[in-house]
Amino acid sequence: MEKEWDEAEKVRKRNLALGEGADSDEDGADQSDDDDEDSLPFACFICRQPFADPVVTKCKHYFCEHCALKHHSKNKKCFVCNTPTLGIFNTAHEIRKRMAQEGR
Repeated sequence: MEKEWDEAEKVRKRNLALGEGADSDEDGADQSDDDDEDSLPFACFICRQPFADPVVTKCKHYFCEHCALKHHSKNKKCFVCNTPTLGIFNTAHEIRKRMAQEGR
């Protein structure tokens, strides 16, 4: 089941990177107006746990701050799309806002 989720995420990320995410009918046409919020990941792509101090890369991928820095010390490219991060990890305000709303 996890493998299926991984494959679906890879396809979704590739489509988003190619700018096809908004036009895709794969998830159905009855999506709500909060597509931006719903499209935010709910867990770190590296540790697969709920975010701890979430950060976002220039290529719009989200990680825990610790996970991003640890990965960056070994590999200077994004864990998801392999784009050079240049060591830039900004605070993920959207994720923090959602976490606050959920009471985490």
